[in-house]
Order: sequence, then structure tokens, then C-alpha cells
Amino acid sequence: MQLDPTARAFSDVLPMVEPRPKPRNTGLIEVRTPANGISYHAGYVDTLGEYLDSVKWTVGSQRLVRRETVLEINTYLHEHQIEVSSGGLLESVIPQGEKAVRAFLEEAKELGFDIIEVSSGAVVISLEEKCQIVKAVAEAGLKPKPEVFGASPVPGGYGPSNDYISGVKIIRECEAVIEAGAWKIMIEEDGLFDGISPDKWKRDIAWAIAAKIPQEYLYWEASTLHVAVWLIAQFGPDVNLFTGPELLGYLASFRAGVFGPTAGRIGGFNR
Repeated sequence: MQLDPTARAFSDVLPMVEPRPKPRNTGLIEVRTPANGISYHAGYVDTLGEYLDSVKWTVGSQRLVRRETVLEINTYLHEHQIEVSSGGLLESVIPQGEKAVRAFLEEAKELGFDIIEVSSGAVVISLEEKCQIVKAVAEAGLKPKPEVFGASPVPGGYGPSNDYISGVKIIRECEAVIEAGAWKIMIEEDGLFDGISPDKWKRDIAWAIAAKIPQEYLYWEASTLHVAVWLIAQFGPDVNLFTGPELLGYLASFRAGVFGPTAGRIGGFNR
């Protein structure tokens, strides 16, 4: 048998749901990395880059790196049709006021960032102020991606406690930031998907969010396979997921229906 070397392995014997071509609006995967270099990214981009849509710099780690290096890494990712998120660094800038926020956005654009996360997990701002920042990001020609917490502030920050989760708060905030021009919305998993047992998850709240907010806007944090599989099974292969790079292959395989708990169960009617 003559094999096509450009075809996917076992493509003649095992069907799968193909990913939508880039740039896509749903079925997105974003992974987090703390200032990892090009060689690190190449470890998964070379094989799974087709399934990856964006990389997020975490814990403000770009602040530790020379500008030229940040731009070099972001440029490498762009060459593979992968966008780059600033992560939560803006959160540390917000207390310095509007001038500092706009300066941050200007430099972020110069350094090759595409997506600006607007988070308020460690800073206290009103929803109105959050919406103003979303508008400022869009005005700068960048993609605003506000992060929404269902939990309410507790001493020491946001606690992963079911006692503090509020679906009403999440939906209200989602609607407000969409009206302000949000590109996507990151749904924080703390309080929503605590632990590995689905019995402890707030599945009713997740469904309430999905019932009110169009799927194209929602990005679900899924730091464990248990959560990711549940989200794919409930909302389909086009659900947008944020996770760690170590789970990229798992998520791509599960949403394609080629292996694991979703094998043979993923449909593709409109693909």
C-alpha cells in the first residue's frame, strides 16, 4: 500500500473530526506558559500547532524578560498562526490608573501581543471600570479577553469555595463586558469545578452560563482532564478551552473523537 506522507497517521482507517481552519472563532485551545523559550514551545508546536490557537504568558513573566526576547518568542508563535495573550500582567498595572494602562497596551502591541486579559481577581475595580478597560483594549487594536470570577472576594483573595460562587454575578458580568466589546470571556474554574468529582461541581451554574451567553464568547478554564472532558461532552467539540500545554494533545485528541472517553462519540455534521 502506497502511503501519502503528508496525510495524518492512520487517516485511511480511523475517522476523526477535523479542526476548523485557522483563524477560527470556536473550538479554540489556549495554553499557559511562564516565559518559556522558543525551543520549549517548539516541543508541542511542531506536532500539535494546528490545534493550538493562542499561548498565554502567565504570572507576569514577560516582565522578567528582555523586550527583544519577548518579541522574538511572540513572532515565532505568529509564524505558526498562534496568537499571544498578555496574561494577567495588566492586573498589576490597573492600580496605577488610566495613563499606565494605556501605556501598557501600547507596549503590548509593539511586543506582538494580540490578546489582552482583563482580570480582576487580585485587584478591586467596579464592573463599570472593567468595561472601560475592555473598551480601551479594543480601541488600541487588541483583543479584550476579560476574566470573570463567579466567586466573591474573601480574605486573602478568591477562594475555591462553593459557598461564594454566583451564577447571577457571572452572567451579569459576561453580558456587560460583551456590550463593552469583549472578544472572548474567560470563565474562571475556581468555585465552579472544584476537585475531580463532578458531584462537587456547580454544573447547574455552568449550564446557566451556557444558556445565556453564546458559546463563541465563552472560554472555559479546564486545568484538569476531568473538567475538559466534561465540557467537551456537554458543549461539543467547538467549546473553547484554556489549559496547560501538557494537556494540549489530550484535548485535541478528545475533541477529535479519536481516543479516550470521547472516542467515536464526537459528531461533525456541519464540518
